[in-house]
Amino acid sequence: MASKIPATFKAVTPFIRRAEELDRDRSRPESQMVAYYCRQYAMELGIKLRNHDASDEASNYLLSLMEALELEMRSLPAHTHEEGRIICENFAYDIFMRADEEDRNGGSNKNTARTFYAAGSFFDILKQFGPPSEDVLEKTKYSKFKAADILKAIKEGRTPTPGAPSEQVRLSPSPSR
Repeated sequence: MASKIPATFKAVTPFIRRAEELDRDRSRPESQMVAYYCRQYAMELGIKLRNHDASDEASNYLLSLMEALELEMRSLPAHTHEEGRIICENFAYDIFMRADEEDRNGGSNKNTARTFYAAGSFFDILKQFGPPSEDVLEKTKYSKFKAADILKAIKEGRTPTPGAPSEQVRLSPSPSR
């Protein structure tokens, strides 16, 4: 869906962008289904946000997104809501693990930050399937933290610190006595 996202729907932009990225990914069969659920989640958010902006631009955007979802659904293999959740959750964990491994190996860069940010978005879309597990909530928060932390380190001209903040404290040398 290439149409311009109205300013009112700024919060849906990451999910539309992830869907567009996945539309171009032919390496993973589940990419098309995850792209669909990214758009579906964007639609849910858009409907909530539309309560604050009933403009023609907002309504037309949601209508075009709804039409795109209907077409996309027809091209997907038949699946249950639960199967969709499992596919999206596994996908989010895969993306997270890729970023986390790169980070813990000391190779963090802007692409690592982008991957963590994408993982956070993929964890966010799981909300459409019901309340997320505690682990999903933790991974969402951690993904977004690491994306920001890595970019901040790069901007400051320092090497990003691998791992979680609590691990960084434990890994720092203890003072000599």
